[in-house]
Amino acid sequence: MLARLIPLLLLVLTRDGVLHRFDGHHDTTAAAARATAIATLDDRRVAVLAGGRLTIDGKAVPGRFDDVRALAGGATLWARTDGAVLQIDPKSGKRATLLELLRLHRLAADGASVFAEADGVVVEVGVDRRWKAAGHPIALAAGDGKLWLATKEGPLWEIDRATGKQRALPLGDWWGTLALAYADHALYAVTVAGKLWRIDPARSQKTIVAMDGWQGAIDLSVLR
Repeated sequence: MLARLIPLLLLVLTRDGVLHRFDGHHDTTAAAARATAIATLDDRRVAVLAGGRLTIDGKAVPGRFDDVRALAGGATLWARTDGAVLQIDPKSGKRATLLELLRLHRLAADGASVFAEADGVVVEVGVDRRWKAAGHPIALAAGDGKLWLATKEGPLWEIDRATGKQRALPLGDWWGTLALAYADHALYAVTVAGKLWRIDPARSQKTIVAMDGWQGAIDLSVLR
């Protein structure tokens, strides 16, 4: 494993209630009891959902969030419930419902845009654009005008949001993906085998960041 293999920090939340900050060499940990989701905002603040409470950089956000299942960070903070996409004001905790969608499974953000996946269809919230994924998605990420979806069938798909063109990255099977995240022109994946990967979609290259130890991951984000 190379020191400073990645020029940023991977934030990995594990099911034992620990938030890891990992740079490919050093792992700094902090307790995050009952935490179920994390997200990084564009201004580098980190949101953590734990026990129905939401904190941003350790400061409590007013309100309860027991119905929230996942977070996505970008220009602001978004959240997913079982049937809706919410925008959450990081200061007041005020919630705004942006989209109601049955069987909502995954959420990803890119700057001021947020994307929701339900039954293999990805919707750009607030915009009349949608894309049908090939296969059954198990993880979703967005960035640089693209979407990436790991699928139960194995392929890791890239969707060009402008053209709708889809391609399977020629990088093997990704059916064991637990979470995806994207930053600085690279995609990161954590898998059931406990591995952390850095993926360069433009070059169709993958690099191992960690060979083992991440089997307990439940969420992944990137801190630039």
